[in-house]
Amino acid sequence: MIKDIIWDFDGTLFDTYPETVKAFKKSLSDNGIVEDMKNILNYLKVSDGFAIEHFKQLYELDDSFIIKYNFYKNNIKPEMVKPFPFTIEILKELTKMGCRNYIITHRGDSTLKFLKHYNLLECFTEIITKKYGFKRKPDPEAFIYLIEKYKMNKSKTLIIGDRDYEILAGKACGIRTCLYDTNNISSKEKPDFYITSLKNLMDIAKFQK
Repeated sequence: MIKDIIWDFDGTLFDTYPETVKAFKKSLSDNGIVEDMKNILNYLKVSDGFAIEHFKQLYELDDSFIIKYNFYKNNIKPEMVKPFPFTIEILKELTKMGCRNYIITHRGDSTLKFLKHYNLLECFTEIITKKYGFKRKPDPEAFIYLIEKYKMNKSKTLIIGDRDYEILAGKACGIRTCLYDTNNISSKEKPDFYITSLKNLMDIAKFQK
């Protein structure tokens, strides 16, 4: 069975997109810009940085736009962001099975805030946020750090995410990947496993050699 799982956070464990889009829209509104939420979401699905750079150039915005967006995003109340269905049950079951869970995210300390609110911190061996200073995904630097630190058996390790970033990082460090399609994101990379519900993850975790 799988012994170690490295998770993405946004769009994989927690459905952060709705509130993140609102934060982004509000930061644009503060600059007198009205933008469609679906359009914002499409850019955020690629990445935070991609969306910021696109709208910054499109509307010739200065860095105050980024500062406001980060402020609104970092002050989203935990109760407004929900885990995806079965997230809590699956994490607790995996922990009982002796599986070690980790997170690699571009998000900061708000990750811990959301996990704490739902009593999930105890399910994770280590949570790598942007404060660690690792290169951004799909660079495998943070993944290699965890693999070496915890002496993971690559054949019994799985990376789970909702975008190509996790698939590319997994391929770079020789670990199987699982694409969890939570937001109909177009993926160019082929993962080892594909799921649309975390219910299906247990079949992968329990029976993979």
